[in-house]
Amino acid sequence: MSEFVIALLELLEAEGRAFRRAFRRATFGVAFLCIATLLVITGFGFLMASGYWALAAFFSASLAALIMGSLILFIAAALGFAAYRALR
Repeated sequence: MSEFVIALLELLEAEGRAFRRAFRRATFGVAFLCIATLLVITGFGFLMASGYWALAAFFSASLAALIMGSLILFIAAALGFAAYRALR
């Protein structure tokens, strides 16, 4: 009986170490994914700003803002529709 308890405790210890490694790996993965998401959002922000400035060079500032706002809303609607279809 004591051998069984010792074997069980060793198994629990090994499983605990494996769980800690897997948890640490998953935590790093989630952290890197969050950082990548923030960088992508920042990149899209710069792309939108550069698109606005490029359009403002040819059109008035209000028309450039209207065009960029419409484009961004269209992209958001397309992504929302795609998400709706994926979750349905």
